Amino acid sequence: MSLFSVQDALVKLLAEDHSLLHILFLRSATVVVPLFLFIYFKQGRNGFRTNRKMDHGIRVFYNLAAFISYYFAITRLPLATATAIALSAPLFLTALSGPLLGEPADMKRKCLLVVGFLGVLIVIRPDFNETDWLGVIAAILGAFMFAMLAIQNRKMSATEDTNIMVFYGVATFFFLTGLSMMVFWKTPTITSLIIMVGVGINTFLAQYCIVHAYKFAAVYTIAPIEYVVILWALFFGWALFNEYPSWVMLAGCFIIVISGLVLAFMEKWEHEG
Repeated sequence: MSLFSVQDALVKLLAEDHSLLHILFLRSATVVVPLFLFIYFKQGRNGFRTNRKMDHGIRVFYNLAAFISYYFAITRLPLATATAIALSAPLFLTALSGPLLGEPADMKRKCLLVVGFLGVLIVIRPDFNETDWLGVIAAILGAFMFAMLAIQNRKMSATEDTNIMVFYGVATFFFLTGLSMMVFWKTPTITSLIIMVGVGINTFLAQYCIVHAYKFAAVYTIAPIEYVVILWALFFGWALFNEYPSWVMLAGCFIIVISGLVLAFMEKWEHEG
C-alpha cells in the first residue's frame, strides 16, 4: 500500500506536464513485458489460456475505468482528498455485496455505510463556489469502479490465476493507451521518462506484494493495513505539493477510516466465531 501511495504521488507530479494517457502508456509498457515473461517461463503458453474471456473483458473495463477516474481525480484534487474519497471503495463494496454477490449487509453494516458516506461528504465539504466537482465526481466514480473490480475479482478468483488476471488488465492498458499515442504522444524529458519507468516498476512491485499478501493472510487481516495510504497521502501532499489539510477534512478522513476498520474487524470476529 505504501508503494501504491508512491505511485499516486508520482502520477500527480507527472500530470503537471503530461496527459494521463501518456503516463498510463509508459507505465503499462514497463510492466507488460516482464509480466508476460514471468507467466510464460512459469506456465508456458497454457498460462495465457482462459475459458472466461467475457469475464476478463468485464474486469478489464472496471480496471481501466477505476484507474483513469482515480488518476484524473488526483490531478484536480489535493492528494489526501482524492485518497480519502477513494477509501470509500470498501463501503461501496459492502453496499453492493447484497445485490451482486448474494451477501446482503445486516443492519450494523448498513449503519456503518451511512456513517462512512457522511465522512465522504465531510471530506468533500460541498461548496458550489469552491468545490472542484469534476475531480470529486471522478474520485467517487473511481471508488465505485474499484468496488466493482473487487467484486469481479472475487467472482473470478475461484477459477482464474491471479497472474493472468493482472496481465490481461495491463496488456489492455498498454494496447488502448498505445493506440491513443498516435495522437497524444509527447516525447518526455529524461527526467520524466525515468519517473514514468519508475511508476511502472513501482506498480509491478506493489501488485506483486499485494498478490503475496493475500496468499499468506485473510482479507480481514489485510484490509485495515490498507488505510496507511491516507497517512502517505497527507505526507506527500505536504512534501511535494504544498497541500495542507484542514481539520474538517481530517475529521472526514477519520470517520471514513474508522467505518472501514470496523467493517473489516466485524468480518474477522464473525470468521473466528
